[in-house]
Amino acid sequence: MSHQEPILVACAIIEKDKRILAAKRSRVQSHSGFWEFPGGKIAASESPETAVVREIKEELCAAIRVKRRLDPATFEYPGKRVTLIPFVCDGSRALFVPLEHEEVRWVNGRESESLAWLPPDQAILAAYLKSLPETP
Repeated sequence: MSHQEPILVACAIIEKDKRILAAKRSRVQSHSGFWEFPGGKIAASESPETAVVREIKEELCAAIRVKRRLDPATFEYPGKRVTLIPFVCDGSRALFVPLEHEEVRWVNGRESESLAWLPPDQAILAAYLKSLPETP
């Protein structure tokens, strides 16, 4: 376990029509081919909420509305620690253009579980799915 401060990253679980947006990392990114919730590093001068809105605008040309925050997940990579701070967001009024990702896809809960997520995103997906109200 490293003792360095974790890199803080805000990520968005974007909901639209009872589905969530999954983003596939491109060939030029580390961990290419894996799926993730889009987002990025939080600047020293900004709140996590501000960061997630800015990152989605930069990565996907879309405006989102933050609905609620979920518990963060910290993950150890060789040489660094990353803490993902997830936000459930409304994406119902936006079109999403993947500028940095190879692909984006709208998936329901069952479909999302079949994708190859990065490990921290797997933990966030599981927590998100548990947080949803039971459907009859």
